[in-house]
Amino acid sequence: MKKFGFLAVAALVVLVLVLAGSVFASDNRVWERTTPTVVVGFGAGGGTDTAVRPLIALMQQYLGETINVINMPGAASAIAAEHVMSQPRDGYTMFATGSGTLGGFMINETSEQGVPWNWHGFHHVRGPAAILVNPEISGIYTVEDAINALKAGTANVGVSSLGAGIHAFVEAFAAAAGIETEINYVTFGGDGATCVALIAGEVEIGSISFQAGIDYVRAGQLRVLFLNQREPFQIGDVVIPPITDLGSAFYDIPNLAETWPVMIPRDAPAEIVERLTAAFIWACAQPEMAEFAERMGFQIIAAHGEEADRMLDFKYSAYAWVLYEAGMSLMSPEQFDIPRPEDWDWETRKALYGF
Repeated sequence: MKKFGFLAVAALVVLVLVLAGSVFASDNRVWERTTPTVVVGFGAGGGTDTAVRPLIALMQQYLGETINVINMPGAASAIAAEHVMSQPRDGYTMFATGSGTLGGFMINETSEQGVPWNWHGFHHVRGPAAILVNPEISGIYTVEDAINALKAGTANVGVSSLGAGIHAFVEAFAAAAGIETEINYVTFGGDGATCVALIAGEVEIGSISFQAGIDYVRAGQLRVLFLNQREPFQIGDVVIPPITDLGSAFYDIPNLAETWPVMIPRDAPAEIVERLTAAFIWACAQPEMAEFAERMGFQIIAAHGEEADRMLDFKYSAYAWVLYEAGMSLMSPEQFDIPRPEDWDWETRKALYGF
């Protein structure tokens, strides 16, 4: 009897602890119904995918919950944006992309979801685009070689997708370099696939988010001609020049430096947005994020709230006009009241949005 009595008491204690733990876990859950999902608008291993997964992993750690990550490439991430906005606005489905891509949605009629006020954004890092080559196959060793090949029409340029930030970057570079020849683009759905195509000799030049190709550069498989930033970057003994080294015509292009936000529809439940904000702030402050940023050539910016709104709206304007002036859009940004970058004013935009 004593044995059975002891077992009964022990079982009761275990049950109480399990129930107490369940209540505690329930009190701290952000998503009560099921596991949330972040939909990445580009392919696995690409620039966006590479940038956002470490952030999501740290946010999971803070929240104590699993967040699924799936890839849905297509139309410069417009397909993923449309999918996320087609789901119930309950906070269970989020979107990740390169911030510059939103500027192409409306003017190319791929999505109406590029408007910045549709989203709450969490921008953890900023990083440059890069122009890469495989000189052993392409014979392109210098920027001058690349410009000559583009002017002659003998170089194919690999990009993740037309309308993406790295595509806008090539167009801005071509305009500054005086390249009037129509550029032959080959799309690969993600920056990682662009790097593989460069290594295989399928294209002669690649425009990518730098972090997606940095390991190939470290391994000596690809060469960076320049980065879309104002400062040089060093890998071992190799110093990679910034685009501003090419001359004054290129000074304005670094304004297009990219971020890779995780975003949630603006009308998602406020309590979920608040918890995500707390998790985001914590994640950006962790040593793992600092180590990741240093390894990948990023700057941690930890932008959320109004800072993120302001930054995203300017990028929306800048990228839209770069694409339009390069002849790479179906419609003018003016048709959607998107101001030119030189006319952009945040106070005016806030009043328009009702912020």
